Order: sequence, then structure tokens, then C-alpha cells
Amino acid sequence: MLIFFNVSLQITFGYNSTGIAPLPRHSTGGSPYFISQIINQTKTEGVELVGNVTHEADGDTLDINGITIRLSLVNTPERGQPGFKEAKEFVSTHCLGKKGELDVDDGQRRGDRYGREIGIVYCNGININEKLMSEGLARILTDYCDVSEFSQESWAKASCNLK
Repeated sequence: MLIFFNVSLQITFGYNSTGIAPLPRHSTGGSPYFISQIINQTKTEGVELVGNVTHEADGDTLDINGITIRLSLVNTPERGQPGFKEAKEFVSTHCLGKKGELDVDDGQRRGDRYGREIGIVYCNGININEKLMSEGLARILTDYCDVSEFSQESWAKASCNLK
């Protein structure tokens, strides 16, 4: 089932499990518009995109159905830094080639400067943002605590200095 939402700033797009290719991304007046896709096979609340994890660039960036996603609030080491390999392998093991679900961060619906969606990714039902934190493979990007809808989550709250 494909549901379209008329959202003034953002549209998420992708393809369903039948393998239909993703729609091209469009810009109007500099603001991206997104078509939200909810597939009825998901049981996770807030999920807006469901598909296969087709690529992981590093520990905090991956693709679902070819759509690049930056994990909200978490930051893993960059290439060449200690911990890069471990974080990348963790995401690869838990996500690559598996079912991924994206809950877009309502506070960051415009995405980031690189055109990536931002949110929580669930791989086979596991919150990858939270797992990276609990495994000590990531730290919280505190610069985004004031805008992220997820800053009150237990895995982010302490680092965001929220009560």
C-alpha cells in the first residue's frame, strides 16, 4: 500500500518489496518534496520508509532502497579514526541486505547539507541508533539535541543534558 502525504517541506520516496525502482528526487523552490511510503508490513511506529539496506557508507550512514540516510543524533568515527572499522562492521552485520525501516526525524525533515534523510533506522526491528550508543561505537551529536525529536530517547537524553 502506498500512501501520499502533502508535506510542504519534505517527501520521502522509495520502492516497495516488489522491486519497483525509486522515484527521482525533485526540488521546487530549493525545498525538497518527499512522497512518504508506508508499507503495511511494518510494526514499528513512525516508520515512513521500508526496504532493503543496500549500502552502508560508515557507521552512521546507510542506504535503504538507494535512499541515503544519516542516523539521527549519533556520530561514529570517520575513516582513518579509531573505531571506524568496528562501527562500520556493526552496521553491516546488523543491516546490510536486511529489512530496514526509517523513522524520519521530524525536527530535521529538510535533511542535511548532503541531501541525506535523517532519522532512526531499525534493521530487523533493532534500533540501530540506540544499539550503536549502547555498544560504545558512537557518541551523541549534541549540536542537534535542540532540534531532534529523538533527543528525549533514553539513549540520547543524558548526552543531550535533558531531564
